[in-house]
Amino acid sequence: MPLTHYYADAYLAPLVTEEREARAAADVAELGTLPAAWVARLVVARAYVLTCLESQRAADDTFSAKLSAYRKEWDSTLAQARAAQAAADAASGGTGSASIYTVALERA
Repeated sequence: MPLTHYYADAYLAPLVTEEREARAAADVAELGTLPAAWVARLVVARAYVLTCLESQRAADDTFSAKLSAYRKEWDSTLAQARAAQAAADAASGGTGSASIYTVALERA
């Protein structure tokens, strides 16, 4: 079965396996509901992180450098995806202080 997503990093792309991609997709699915376009980006970033973690042999090798970069990308992309989902939720009126399924928490 071929990979589902396109991997642009020429160095890491050959090392991304179906199993790593499946684990990355499962990790992203555990995050909850996110916009589909962001899910694809997160799966690719997570697959790169997993590949680097499993391929790293020394603290200063190429994989550790790429791991650092892709962890930053993961954090940034995740924050953007969550913001996009929050905006979509707010626009649809499905959440917020007027929703019957939420509880407003306020600091005293």
